[in-house]
Amino acid sequence: MIRHLGFLTALIVGAFLLTNTLSLAGEAVGGKKMTITGRVVDPACYIHMGLKGESHKQCATACAKAGQAFGILDEKAGVLYQVLEGAIATDPNKLLWGHEEEIVTVKGIVFHKDGMHAIVAQEVTKGS
Repeated sequence: MIRHLGFLTALIVGAFLLTNTLSLAGEAVGGKKMTITGRVVDPACYIHMGLKGESHKQCATACAKAGQAFGILDEKAGVLYQVLEGAIATDPNKLLWGHEEEIVTVKGIVFHKDGMHAIVAQEVTKGS
């Protein structure tokens, strides 16, 4: 009986954690479904040194492979969106690989907090 109670408790806790993890990418935490168009950039090099564009593609790829999450730079609005993972321990860059320093259209959940802008990408297509 005690073994079953321990298993049941673990199952309930696991379900609770999974539900909360999945809600990270949802509107319940303050995000809003949006579509943005912008350049996939390495935020560290863009913010620190102003680097972007085709000449920076290899560096952006290398930095992302080293663990840097990409950003989406809306050049028209002057807004940089940090790309966030949709679930714990997942690759936030998953949908952006192969689009480094290209213009893309991203559908996802956008967050604004304390002057920061972020997006959980759900769909990415090559933009114009």
